[in-house]
Amino acid sequence: MSGFRLLSLFAHPDDEAFPVGGVLAAHASRGVEIRLVTTTLGEEGEIRQEGAATRETLPRIRGIELSCAVRALGLASHRVLGYRDSGMVNTPPNNHPNAYINAPSQEVVELFVEEIRTFKPQVVLTFEPGGLYGHPDHIAVSQHAGEAFNRASDPAAFPGQLVNGVQPHQAQRLFQSARPKGFRTMWANKLRDAGVDFPIPTPEQVEQGTPEEDIHLEMNVDGHLEAKMACILCHRTQVAADWPYRRVPREVTASILGREFYIRAFPPVRPGEKVSEDFFAGLER
Repeated sequence: MSGFRLLSLFAHPDDEAFPVGGVLAAHASRGVEIRLVTTTLGEEGEIRQEGAATRETLPRIRGIELSCAVRALGLASHRVLGYRDSGMVNTPPNNHPNAYINAPSQEVVELFVEEIRTFKPQVVLTFEPGGLYGHPDHIAVSQHAGEAFNRASDPAAFPGQLVNGVQPHQAQRLFQSARPKGFRTMWANKLRDAGVDFPIPTPEQVEQGTPEEDIHLEMNVDGHLEAKMACILCHRTQVAADWPYRRVPREVTASILGREFYIRAFPPVRPGEKVSEDFFAGLER
């Protein structure tokens, strides 16, 4: 191991795959110890392959798919917290008593602080505050992760955790997964140019994403594209049988899945600073 540790905090099985699978595979390949914490089992996800699951079995199947994805990326460990998928904004699952968005914020933050203090990562990774496309669970996990990042070093926060050698811990960097505004249109145009009958984004989808000037790093993960795709394909319930990225030339797939975008939320990026693709650049082991 390199002596470096990265803690990833996300909401659903497959959150570690589509937006950040490349960066996780890249750092794992360099010996970074990566732990993934997922707050739900994605109970409200679609079933995109007939026979892959039923509504009743979907949580269990998605847990199995998540374990497969963890192995495909080479992650060291993972944990599922057991909250329920809240579904998309303004849908009935938002009102479920166990929905992640209805969990007391202090409760989730305490769990995340405990993860930071026991795993002792130098880097924490989560979603940007808008949750990529406004998913309530993505927004919640971003908020909880940011608060936990700030509070884990404070001995007055959750002092009951400070037993058996557990100490306050200050992670040194907080990265957030983002996508540039217009990303859905870019995807659609590239796939349609390659001959795939891919749907044009709705006006609402066109507006999703982060302004490019707020993104600090566009990362080329082409060298880890196969690991990322293997991870994505572990999530069989979430990948249609006619998944377009298996029907286009590799260079088209790489131009979409081989590019990932990140914000460094802490420490603030200085004017003119170039953020390294190595999340640990300049840090001590």
